[in-house]
Amino acid sequence: MTNASIDKGPEWLVYQAGCRVSAGTRDWLADKIAARHTANGSHWRKKDATFQATLTITFLRSNLTYAELAAPHDISVSTRWRYIQQGIAELARRAIRLTDVVRLARKAGWEYLLVDGTLVPTIAFGRKIRPRQRHYSGKHRRHGVNVQTVCAPDGTLLWASAALPGSTVDITAARRAKIPQKVSGLLGLLADLGYLGLDGAITGRRRKKGQTALTPGQAAANKVHAQLRCPGERGNAQLKWWRVPATELRCRPGRATRMVKAVLTLHHREQQPFTP
Repeated sequence: MTNASIDKGPEWLVYQAGCRVSAGTRDWLADKIAARHTANGSHWRKKDATFQATLTITFLRSNLTYAELAAPHDISVSTRWRYIQQGIAELARRAIRLTDVVRLARKAGWEYLLVDGTLVPTIAFGRKIRPRQRHYSGKHRRHGVNVQTVCAPDGTLLWASAALPGSTVDITAARRAKIPQKVSGLLGLLADLGYLGLDGAITGRRRKKGQTALTPGQAAANKVHAQLRCPGERGNAQLKWWRVPATELRCRPGRATRMVKAVLTLHHREQQPFTP
């Protein structure tokens, strides 16, 4: 089956696909979108709030282009873009705060949290060298934004920070997100060697200049620390289960924070990390 009503160019091959997200999450988002429409006095839409919620979740899960998402439906690409941006704004507005994460973690009886950083890739905008290099990560050798994640001891994603330029190192990004002030005073904070020197963070030991090897005690301590810290990589994987932060963002890097916060809200709705 084909549909050429959207684009006068090559015809679109339309197919059905699934998105592994609960109907309860879709209905919750649809209620929030409908309430926003009512508050704004905008009562008429070509498609209802349930369609808009489904569209937003599908975009964040699959990262299809707006044209690809618009092809099966009798709406323009610009309308599809507006629907998705409104849905993302509603999700990002309800993202959990780090202070609430720490409060709930203490209530759950956890002794420490894990912090790690990940690169969300973006396309390069502009021709000037300076803005492009600002978002270029030398570690990953690509353009992107640095996002800090805070996870439970078992690696469950709890919180994600605002996006910073990809050239920002992890310890600087953690300081700008004020993670030490909000976490380390109440709970332990485990991190890798990239956070060496971060206030309140427990990291591994690094060989000193001129030292050939770590002492047996230091090596044993590093091994125990690595076993406790390594589940934090699972949190990054949970963030990138949503394809938008896993593949190249087609928006400007300044809009990446809303995408990350929207994904975080959906993750909490689906996983319920603080539910026993």
